[in-house]
Amino acid sequence: MHYRTDYCAAQLNEAPQVLHIGDLRLHYQAYACRSHDTRPPVLLLGGAFQSFRSFAAEVSELLGEHPVILLDLPSQGGNLQLVPDLSLEQLADLIAAFAEELNLPPLMPIGLSYGSALAALFAARHPERCARVLLAGITAFGRPGARLLLQEGLALLAEGRCEAFAHGALTGLLNPLRLEQTGVAPVFRKALLRQIQRLSAADIERYRQNSQRLLDFQGFHAHPSCPTLVLAGEYDHFTQPWEHAHFAAACAQASCALIHNADHLAQFEQRDACASLYNPFLRGDALPSRSPGSSLLSNPQLLHLEKRHEPRLPPSQRQARLQHAEGGEWAVEISELGFFGGLLQADLPAIRGTRGWQLRCKDLPAQPLLPLRQDQNGLAFVFPHSDQQASKALESQFQPQQALPTAACA
Repeated sequence: MHYRTDYCAAQLNEAPQVLHIGDLRLHYQAYACRSHDTRPPVLLLGGAFQSFRSFAAEVSELLGEHPVILLDLPSQGGNLQLVPDLSLEQLADLIAAFAEELNLPPLMPIGLSYGSALAALFAARHPERCARVLLAGITAFGRPGARLLLQEGLALLAEGRCEAFAHGALTGLLNPLRLEQTGVAPVFRKALLRQIQRLSAADIERYRQNSQRLLDFQGFHAHPSCPTLVLAGEYDHFTQPWEHAHFAAACAQASCALIHNADHLAQFEQRDACASLYNPFLRGDALPSRSPGSSLLSNPQLLHLEKRHEPRLPPSQRQARLQHAEGGEWAVEISELGFFGGLLQADLPAIRGTRGWQLRCKDLPAQPLLPLRQDQNGLAFVFPHSDQQASKALESQFQPQQALPTAACA
């Protein structure tokens, strides 16, 4: 591997190097302090809506101690090649093929969101090629509510409802109830919303294929055996802290750090807190139980974190109406209501299909909802937040935040 030694952030906008493996194209940039550096390189793998430019600060922070490689696999980042037939596992195997082709020493991937799944699978499937791995936004993609929201997003895109998709996606990435704590500036939130609203047809197809890969993924049959650090934003609703902790508990040598005042974009919202853990972990230093902006979970805590991620409280007005677009309306009683979902009681027929439902509550616009589970306890549901005005009105009902109840989330 020949590394560039003249790194500056502007170079992340330049055309990448391209490695051809069969018909597949892998885009990368590689930097180090020396052009020929035999130390294990850090490999940066981004998530949806991210590009090499997203990692300007990380590259600067890491280059003092490690070579750094930024990699876009097909359909990731700036790599526009579509690979609808490749699974997550096959894409993770491409990382190993990349390392073999360039004769790299064992890698140290940092995977964020979608990139965390690829990094974790690479570490688990190719342990000889992975020295250690750092993951943020990782789950086994099995939580029913998260899967339902992904499916709804794909359905909205298929219908051409890009505005509705963008509002729902943004709510998953940036928890609107915690903007004050996470410090997300309105200008950043608006910029990200515009970016999602303006996805090109090619971007939408890449997003569709990548999301379908997550939905098709059957779970981790093996977990990383190398040293592993999992970073969880304490207010992350899309990939919740307890899911990060469960993943860490399944790894052979994992630690899980809770990043305070952060949600799914922890590495950008609380950059200093995350960065303070990067180099110590990559060096192999013992991590402190507490450091500025984060707390390390103890091993006994990993499987016992509270699963309920938001207050679910009896609303002031319990009586409401449940409607379906194809006809049908039922009187319901809301027993629990939160910003992200709730539980209602009613004499309902067996629910078939998740789309076309609305909840009509007094003093609130009609709220689109997705039925999640119907049993003797009632109908559990999640809000897709695809209607901006309805979502904003609902948000106003949950400010300021109240303490979480002790009951576990459905």
